[in-house]
Amino acid sequence: MKDASAAARTTAMAVELRLKGHTTAAAGSTAADDMLKQVESATKDVQGTSASNGDDQDLRDDVLAAFATISRALIHARDALAAPQGGPEASRLGSDPSRLMPVLDELHRASDQLDALMTKAGIQ
Repeated sequence: MKDASAAARTTAMAVELRLKGHTTAAAGSTAADDMLKQVESATKDVQGTSASNGDDQDLRDDVLAAFATISRALIHARDALAAPQGGPEASRLGSDPSRLMPVLDELHRASDQLDALMTKAGIQ
């Protein structure tokens, strides 16, 4: 769970750097893709665990749902980071803020959701 949360936060940082023009589209997109692979690996690990009771099953299901939310946000970030730049504001900022700001918000919401789940499960 910590790896998936870190993946979302790392990708959010890549988006922020791209918005400020401090990284390239390729670097940001690659970072998002690498983090997506990390979450996919964590998802496989959780899927491979057995749950002995209903509470464990509920926790596993909640974790998998949170991972799916993070994966979706990472895919959106990868797409937005790789998108061609457009307009004068985009070139000044490093990428199109109308595409990156919603993705940044989505990444923050996804990582906050997982962090709340980790707190509920006593993991932090």
